[in-house]
Amino acid sequence: MEALRWDRLFVPRWLKALRDERRALGWKGLLRKRGWSLVAAVIVFYLVRDVILYLLIPAGLMAWLFR
Repeated sequence: MEALRWDRLFVPRWLKALRDERRALGWKGLLRKRGWSLVAAVIVFYLVRDVILYLLIPAGLMAWLFR
């Protein structure tokens, strides 16, 4: 039986497809093919992540501590 790898468990199919495209086309080719939608997706991903990490979790902890 083959050992489970982390990328099989945690990496979604669409991200694997983008990874394969980048390997085939390179960064410049991927940006030409996907365009600004790829840039917008990355910005939105990091914006959501940072809001959760730096605003919601600390605010929840402070509300819990001062309850």
